[in-house]
Amino acid sequence: MMHAISDTLLAETRRAADWLSGLALPLWSSVGFDHIRGCFHEQLDFALQPSGDAPARVMVQARQIAVFSAAALSGRFTAGRELALVAAEHMIARYEAADGGSGFVFSLGPEHGKLDPLRDLYAHAFVLFALAWVIRLEARPSFEMAVERTLVFLDAHMTDPTHGGFWDSVPRTDNLRRQNPHMHLFEAFIALFETTGDPRFLQRGRALRDLAICRFLPPRGGVLREYFNEDWSVSPAPGKGVAEPGHLFEWSWLLARYQEFSGQDQTSPIGRLMATAIEHGLDPRNGRIVDQINEMGDVLSRTSRSWPHAEALKALTAVKPSLHFASADSLITAVLRRVRTLYCPESLKGGWQDQLDADDRPVRPNIPASTLYHLYFGIAAVEDAVNASLPRSCDGVA
Repeated sequence: MMHAISDTLLAETRRAADWLSGLALPLWSSVGFDHIRGCFHEQLDFALQPSGDAPARVMVQARQIAVFSAAALSGRFTAGRELALVAAEHMIARYEAADGGSGFVFSLGPEHGKLDPLRDLYAHAFVLFALAWVIRLEARPSFEMAVERTLVFLDAHMTDPTHGGFWDSVPRTDNLRRQNPHMHLFEAFIALFETTGDPRFLQRGRALRDLAICRFLPPRGGVLREYFNEDWSVSPAPGKGVAEPGHLFEWSWLLARYQEFSGQDQTSPIGRLMATAIEHGLDPRNGRIVDQINEMGDVLSRTSRSWPHAEALKALTAVKPSLHFASADSLITAVLRRVRTLYCPESLKGGWQDQLDADDRPVRPNIPASTLYHLYFGIAAVEDAVNASLPRSCDGVA
């Protein structure tokens, strides 16, 4: 976004950035963190107190570790450094091999000894992502060795040598295969390459990029499907697959990152994904993004979660220079305004509405911690791009 930006976009960016650094990060580093146990709470209620006795998933711990590592490194929230380091050591000590086996258990219950022993690909992807970020804070041997053990576990227990890719979980909980955990593993490998410069992570990422292009995305069109059968054929059938505009934006951003590091042109798949997401998933008048569409682009679910909006902010910011979306700034402004006013109003004091119904009424009765990962990186992407576009004398304004 290296061009003059509108006053409207600048104002929306300032408000969103102030909410992030002034309300959200302080809330989740205080009330949202159990300082006695050294871990993050799963969710808060709308009185901004820990909600219920839900098991603590390793995926949530990992997402929050990545957020507070990134916030500390960027200067948005320097107190996040110690929080991330403590939580990362806790994650390894309490979740890895908690039942005596290799890999990370899915969750820990509120009672001592209660755990879910499932090994989940999605969760392991975020463990690697968190470790990639926290190693940038401090390259402790404990973090680096955890990366290596996790890679060994994935290769030994979750790889499908016949059809490619990975199993969603061990043991498997159904007969479906999903693109989503593979997308986040792709994200983790890109992050690990950015952290270490080790080419093996880019090579691992390339294999997942190829799987996406060959299996998830049809030869023509940009509706990347979500669910598959054992052999990666579309479930329930070709032409009847489900797609999520949020994932179209997310893959676009990831492919742009992959292009940056690999030098391999990803313009064609990015263009197809972005065109479909914008045409069929995003209302340019108000920035609203629906949750699901079908392979023809028809809307299947008119509910609207917060996270696709954050992923749209990342994608629109990243791909505009190469794809020349003339309306990108206006779309970013509309999406950012929706995030700020409907999902993250100041009245929630750093909390958010996770999902709205077709009439934009709240659906979820609490505030899930897992959403901060999306909101942080989405808002930060716009703030960084806007700051880079300002005259040098205004670089400190955000």
